[in-house]
Parts: sequence; structure tokens; C-alpha cells
Amino acid sequence: MKKTLIYLLAGCASLMSLSATAATLTQADKEARESYLKAAEKFTLGDYKETLKYLDVAEAKLKATNPRISYLRARAQYALENYVEAQKACKTYFSSSFVKDDGYKLMMTLNDEISLRVDSINKERAQEVAAQRTAAAEKEAAAQAAAKDRELLYKQAAIRRAQDVETQKAVKLQEDKVFKEVQQKNTKEAYQQFIYDYPCGYNVAQAKSEMNKKWPSLTKVLRKNKYGYVNKAGDLVIKAKYDYGADFSEGMARVSRAGKYGFVDEQGKEVVPLIYSSVSSYTYGWAVVKTSDNEAFFVNKKGEKMNETVYNDAKSFSEGLAPVQNEFLKYGYIDVTGNEVVPCEYNTASWFHEGLAVVSKKMDNGKIVYAYINKSGSLVTAFEFEDAKDFQNGIASVKKNGKYGLIDKFGGPIAECEYDYIAPFNNDGYALAKKNGLEVYLDKEGVQWAKANGKYIKLN
Repeated sequence: MKKTLIYLLAGCASLMSLSATAATLTQADKEARESYLKAAEKFTLGDYKETLKYLDVAEAKLKATNPRISYLRARAQYALENYVEAQKACKTYFSSSFVKDDGYKLMMTLNDEISLRVDSINKERAQEVAAQRTAAAEKEAAAQAAAKDRELLYKQAAIRRAQDVETQKAVKLQEDKVFKEVQQKNTKEAYQQFIYDYPCGYNVAQAKSEMNKKWPSLTKVLRKNKYGYVNKAGDLVIKAKYDYGADFSEGMARVSRAGKYGFVDEQGKEVVPLIYSSVSSYTYGWAVVKTSDNEAFFVNKKGEKMNETVYNDAKSFSEGLAPVQNEFLKYGYIDVTGNEVVPCEYNTASWFHEGLAVVSKKMDNGKIVYAYINKSGSLVTAFEFEDAKDFQNGIASVKKNGKYGLIDKFGGPIAECEYDYIAPFNNDGYALAKKNGLEVYLDKEGVQWAKANGKYIKLN
């Protein structure tokens, strides 16, 4: 190769014209020859890109090409693995007038090599195109299958909710029957037990209202920066002597003095001494108290411990269960007898609402994900949510991939996670949602509505 190139360079004086002499060369011819010589020099140094640049200049000066330029261009393009361009240069070479010298033999060999490479590249590209088409077809088929599965999942969830409507009718009939019995008994204890048994019942609001009217609790008042309590007539029953006073709950009120908390009953007796760093309100007959050593436990209305178990943290009872945290900083749930009904294995745990609670776990990658469990501790959903709200009339807002959607109490989908924000449902059965900066309203089946002049207009 090098020998042949030297041979070609030796004859570079005939670059522009085989019969031309230095005296008859034009200025453009001379500049073209100089560019060709620089191209040949760059080629011997292995600088193939610069070789092509100088060949371009030579052709521009000549306003044409010739076999020597085509030869060198083919070799440079081949060295750069630009096989298509190298093949073009070979075709130009063979289509021009040339001398069958050593360069011709090399070009024949080079042309054969390039043809093989180009055929191989074309074959590979054809295979890649075929593979891409196959992959695209498979992706499209998978997307269609996923869409069908999603559509089926939504239909099944909607059917299940429709069936549950019938179930709830029977539940309501039974609850109505029990509530009438409570009204007939007409005792505070009966009303309180009904509220315990039906915390999210259809009649619970009425039960609380009737109980409060028949057996009104004392009301807190603030006098001279101290809290006390008065009866319905406004008479001071409990002197205003506390730094803090909460509303009565189950006949007991949280009070504090000098930074310590305890409870008083409606007669003003401090039945639970003011010795704790914090306390919760009474629910289901129990309150959480916390010592200055951050030990948490439950006490009854006499201030007696539920048992000897001490927790790192605990929350008040909701729907008969209370979240507790063990010494390993994991949360579970206990019932009103103190038995652990949901093992302590979660990073966080919410109160139960409508029979379901939100719990979280920390994944191996450090990400916190949320799921819903029922009162037996069984998972209703997978740990797949970035955020999860409490259920409200059988519906909860969840977040996945940075977007919010809705699910039902069975874990079934109602609305895709495609919204930037979903507010709680209003009393009219609609929830404000935002998507791509636009406001829409969602009904309890995930259907989008717009609101104009106080009226809802269906969008889809």
C-alpha cells in the first residue's frame, strides 16, 4: 500500500492533466496539487479526516475529480469505516479514465472488500429493522393486552361496588333495627355501645346528637387564662384552674397544669392524676398516656393500666383498634383487650377508617411505600402507593408515579392515577381534581364533570 501510494505521489505532477507541465498549470491547478499532496501526507500519517478535507479542497479547485483523488478518498473512507462513502469513491474511480497500474489492482481488491462489508451492514440493518418491527409489534400487543386487562379490572371493580350496594342495604336494615332498640332502651350506655359497634354507621351521627342532647357534656370555658367547665345552664361545675382543658370524651376531659397531663370526670374529680407528659382523649374506654421517659401505655377511666405492656409509641383507639409501636420502632395494632391483632411490622400505621387503615414499609432502595389493611391485618392492596389517604364513604385517594387516583374499599380502581391533586369528596358527591392545570370534578365512579353556574356537566 505504502509503495503504491509513493508511486502515485511520484506521478502527482500529472494530477491535473497527463500532458500538463508545471509551466502550463493554472493557479487553481497548482493549489489543487498542493492540497492533494497534503491529503496524501495526512493519509500516510493516519489522519484520515484531514485527508478528506484536503481532497475536498483539491476537487473544489479543479471543479472536478480524477482517479487519484477517488483512489485516496476510497482508502480514507475505508479506514474510517465509512463503507458506503468508500464504495461511492470506488465507483467514481472505475467510471473514470485510469491507468491499470498497481493502484488499480489495489482498488479492485478494496472494492471487493467494501462490497462485502456493505452487504454485511445492509444485512445487519435489515435484521435490526425486522427486530425493531417485531419489538414494536410485541410492545403494541402488550399495551393492548394491558389496556384490556385494565378495562376488565375496572369493570369487575364497578360490578363489585354495585353488588356491595345491595349488601349495604341489608347492613343498614340491621343497623336501623339495632338503633331503634337503643332508642327504646334510652340509656347513655346503650347509645355509647351503639357508637362503639357502628363507628361508621348510617345512624352514628344521629346517635351522637341524641346522646349529647339527653346527656349533655360539660363545656370548657376560659377564665383569667385558666380552663374550667360549665354545665348547660352556664354554672361553673369545675373551677377554672387548668392551663389546658380539652372537650369531654366519654365522660372524661384531658387537663394539664404545670406541663403535666391527666383527666377529670364530670364531677371535677381528677380520676387520673396529672403526672403524664402527654395523654390522648378516651375512646372505647381507654386513653393513651405517656411518661417523661417516653413510655406509652393505656389506662382505663380509673387510671388503671390495661396490662404491663409498655410501648415506644401508641395512638388512641379507632373502630376498636389502636396503633402501637414496639421497641424495634415497628407499628401494629391491638384490640380493646390489649391483644395484638396485627403484628408490629410496619414503619407507620394510621387510625382505622371505614374498616381500613394505611400502613407503610421501607423498601430495600430506601423508598417508603403504602398499602391498606383490614382489621384482621390482611392486605387489601399491595405496597405500591407513594401516598394514601383515609377512606371516605368507600373511596380513597392514592398516589402512584407522582399522580393521584381513586380506589374503592376492595382495592379496586375507580380513577386512574393521572391527576395532580384530588380533594376530599364534598357532600354533593363530587371531588375537585386538577389535571394538567385544569380543574375537573370526579364523581364516585371516577367520571369527570365540569361545574358551570352551580350545575355539573358530564365530560366523559
